[in-house]
Amino acid sequence: MSPKTAAALVIKRAVTLGDGRKVSLAAYVAAWKKCLALHPSTPVGRCPDGWDGRASDALAQFRSGMHDRINRHLPHYGKGRKWSSDWQRETMQAAARLNCPRLAIDWLPIHLKERFSHRLRSRAA
Repeated sequence: MSPKTAAALVIKRAVTLGDGRKVSLAAYVAAWKKCLALHPSTPVGRCPDGWDGRASDALAQFRSGMHDRINRHLPHYGKGRKWSSDWQRETMQAAARLNCPRLAIDWLPIHLKERFSHRLRSRAA
């Protein structure tokens, strides 16, 4: 195998940051270590999301990205009704209404109607 062919077989790993930039794995690890060594209030030029921030902000974004990459390998990550933004919004709105004890509720999402039917305002009244 010629040296040119061997060089072609080297796989370069890259990490895509929150702002869409791709950096080498070595540069990513170096930036992570640098953020760990800095004081949390130290300003950094550019966080992984592309905006200026502090070292603590950059470290939180690095950790969030790492957890996101880990979770994407789960078999059902991102699939199902509960991942829909409509389901999330409806459930948050229903929770806000249900957490007010004396509020008469006119509407609930289908998946909560049976469970909280005692809280719904009667349509006959």
